[in-house]
Amino acid sequence: MTGEGIIIEKRNGVATLLLNRPKVHNALSGEMMEKFIQACEELSNDPEIIVVVLKGAGEKSFCSGADLGGMSDNNSVIEFKGHVTKYRDCLLALRKMKKPVIGAINGYALAGGLGLAVSCDLAYAKESAQFGAPEINVGLWGMMISSSLVNSIGSKKTFELMYTGDRINAEKAKEMGLVNDVFSAEEFEEKIYEIAEKLSAKNPVALNQGRESLYMIQNMDYESSLTYLRDQVVVLSRTEDYNEGMIAFKEKREPVWTGR
Repeated sequence: MTGEGIIIEKRNGVATLLLNRPKVHNALSGEMMEKFIQACEELSNDPEIIVVVLKGAGEKSFCSGADLGGMSDNNSVIEFKGHVTKYRDCLLALRKMKKPVIGAINGYALAGGLGLAVSCDLAYAKESAQFGAPEINVGLWGMMISSSLVNSIGSKKTFELMYTGDRINAEKAKEMGLVNDVFSAEEFEEKIYEIAEKLSAKNPVALNQGRESLYMIQNMDYESSLTYLRDQVVVLSRTEDYNEGMIAFKEKREPVWTGR
């Protein structure tokens, strides 16, 4: 899938999902969000893909949020609801992905772009990247990104971003827990794909099931989570790739995964 809005590149089990509107800071138009959802579904169901890297085209921005220039001042409530529903479905598409998702935050991650960044399983920032929820500055509130933020960094830090509307730099984002690490411009691409390739060498069944399990237990009480996880490890232990991993360990060789 290629085009102005979304580009997918695949290599050695790693797919790059590129937000491709650099002239408007990769702002999310309605058409682009539709393509994004389709791309996520395609990659989620592609047996050859183990890991997905989400990044923005160009040097300045990861994603600046909604394409305000493409929205009419006289949009009806129904039209506006349709637009934000597409964004909701983008966040859900990331969550429903059956693969690890790495956010490569190469520039501005603002408003809806911040929501996409935080919705990735792992996120790494270029040292020049900036993050923010500026909706309050135009009289709005970042409703659609609140859930992802509060689950990632807690209510106090979420309120700080939401109330002030201020931008923060990459190091502050790391301190707050928005990203896992920060890399220099020179090493950014190399580091991102080094991590992606490391994950792509792991058991894809365990990656998928483990990812789903971590998200499932977030809203469970402790006892329920342990019971659920007990059942999941039993299921995982019955898979072909688990058996391959055990045999390879005993034979002191690298396992050959089949995804079954």
